[in-house]
Amino acid sequence: MNIVDKYLFLAILKATMIVGFVFASLSLFVDFVSQSDDIGVGSYGVYEAIQYSLMKLPSSLMRFIPIIILIGSLVALGNLGKNSELIVLMSSGFSFFRLSLSVFFSGALLALIFSGSGEYLSSPLERYADQFRTKNKFNIETLGDSGGFWVIDDSKIININFVKENNSFGEVTIFEIDQDFAIQKISQASSAGIDDYNQWILSNLSETLFSDNGIESNFSRYQIERTELNRDLVSLSITDSDELNVIELSRFIDYLDNNNLETKTYLTAFHNRLASFLIIPILALLALQMSVGSQRKRGSGFRILFGMIVGLAYFISQNTILESSQIFAIRPEIMGYIPLVFVSLITMILFGIRRTP
Repeated sequence: MNIVDKYLFLAILKATMIVGFVFASLSLFVDFVSQSDDIGVGSYGVYEAIQYSLMKLPSSLMRFIPIIILIGSLVALGNLGKNSELIVLMSSGFSFFRLSLSVFFSGALLALIFSGSGEYLSSPLERYADQFRTKNKFNIETLGDSGGFWVIDDSKIININFVKENNSFGEVTIFEIDQDFAIQKISQASSAGIDDYNQWILSNLSETLFSDNGIESNFSRYQIERTELNRDLVSLSITDSDELNVIELSRFIDYLDNNNLETKTYLTAFHNRLASFLIIPILALLALQMSVGSQRKRGSGFRILFGMIVGLAYFISQNTILESSQIFAIRPEIMGYIPLVFVSLITMILFGIRRTP
């Protein structure tokens, strides 16, 4: 990276940070206002609402990262073009292709910095924020219970009544089935947990076995059983896809796939997330096209408006595809990248027009 590459990157970074601050302020205000109906419920007051909004902020910003970087690139490159700095660079031997390459890698680096850090910061904070609000609204001292959820572990179907903060569970019911889906055994424990060796620790276990000879019942105070699950994976089972980072999504998809469960919704979310990273360098190139030639005379207001329109169109299309993934019989690997391909084609056409004499 030479001095020109650093100059372009820092210019885009500075403008992106300013745009990000504006988006953060608006997002924080909207999240706080949306809590107005909950303020006063239980011990959830104004201070708690501010805390909740701050914890949700990284997750809210992650949804708009492509738009923020697009507008930041438009503002930065637009100012450079308006001041004829880009023209001077190209006149001094820095070709348009080389300039495009520099902008592309600047966008890729910003995607790596913001999206990479945001993925690992936003997911746990969003989960904690939801728990924090629930605990304060209903004065719950321990994370309690959602009414139960189901997981599959090989030939076992497991119902867990509730989850506690220490990763132990309440009442657990395990149904063991054979290849013909006939129930072989029903086990019910008053409490359970998964240890560091991926073993069920079952307390006060009542077992009912079904065989050709009849029904047999057993009881034990304490029993250990091997499982393919782990504590982290079980926690993912009760978490919405929006609250998982790409690594957690990938692990959960593997779990669903290994147990022959439906993965389409999560696969679409996974590929949508990847597409939102990959499109950032493409949007930076689109911003460059709007900042050279006759377009450089346009004001900052026009560029911001253009960025908002393109970014909003991309945001709506991505969410529409995500919500309709169950309706259309199209592979998730294809659906998630449709907006990315569309924007890439537009950018390529603009580059082709520029090269045409």
